[in-house]
Amino acid sequence: MIVGILTAGALLGGGAAGVLYLVKKKRPRLVSENIPECLGILEQVPMEGLLNQLETALDPGFIQQVKKRYLKENPKKTEDEFEWCWFELKRYFLLTSLLRKAPMFSEEVDEIWHQMILFTQKYQTFSEQFLGSMLHHTPNTTLKPEPQERAFFDWVFSQLFSITELSWKTWGDFFKHPISNRILKEFKEQSSEWLMNKYFKVTKENEATVEYLVIQMKKQLAEVDLIHPENKKGTFPKQQTFGEMRQLSLMMVFFSYYHFDDYWTHAKVYAMANASKYTSGCSTAVFCGHASHSHDSNHGGHEDHGSGSDSGSSCSSCGGGCSS
Repeated sequence: MIVGILTAGALLGGGAAGVLYLVKKKRPRLVSENIPECLGILEQVPMEGLLNQLETALDPGFIQQVKKRYLKENPKKTEDEFEWCWFELKRYFLLTSLLRKAPMFSEEVDEIWHQMILFTQKYQTFSEQFLGSMLHHTPNTTLKPEPQERAFFDWVFSQLFSITELSWKTWGDFFKHPISNRILKEFKEQSSEWLMNKYFKVTKENEATVEYLVIQMKKQLAEVDLIHPENKKGTFPKQQTFGEMRQLSLMMVFFSYYHFDDYWTHAKVYAMANASKYTSGCSTAVFCGHASHSHDSNHGGHEDHGSGSDSGSSCSSCGGGCSS
């Protein structure tokens, strides 16, 4: 009897240890050694010139000053946490160089951006070297969620970068909102040149990347048009791991276009709906503001994000990116 109880206790203890091990294994390792090389840029994404431009504009001494100030202002944060958020901020800077409107959806990443801006002259030098003009931070004053802006952000992000566990934690859940039907109709019907000029900031350095994004969206829209007649509810592979999620972006386009009003009912089956619970992240990101360039005030912009059921150093092997 006693032997049986001891055996059962050992089994239960072993089971508990196993559960703890699995939980630990699911937690992301927040160490800088795990940060993807080349800013996690996906293969076949033409970004070499843009990446080199960013890395050249970033003065290592300036970044060390930002890091030192950030850690002083946030004594509970570790150097590894800074490095992970800095990694995501550099990816965000790339997005600001591409998109006419680049919302900031992470308080953690936004905090480092704020710290950079405090070094006014060095930040201005960085902005001008990277973009040719001042990169302004316009804070969000409405506190109102921007679901369609977030949806377009998610789609572009997933075409360019791997999505790590810490990306999910930092930015909040991806693929949770549908892309506006009006945006999708424009990408389906308008010319590539028209789309490049409306939704993106086209420069010599980023033209290949912008063209790649427009082609990707047009290809996905053509693909969902082929899927829908055969399967009106759609069937897609379930995402099992973090990393490349371009396949999920196809799912996102399909349900946004054909099932906008009940998008999440369908999408959550595929979109790693429970991923954030393994990363200690929030289920919804905070809209902190957006970036704008000084010389963009005379250009037409990416303004429509309406709720869409309306009808309207180099590393060529890493997508041309540079090591973080």
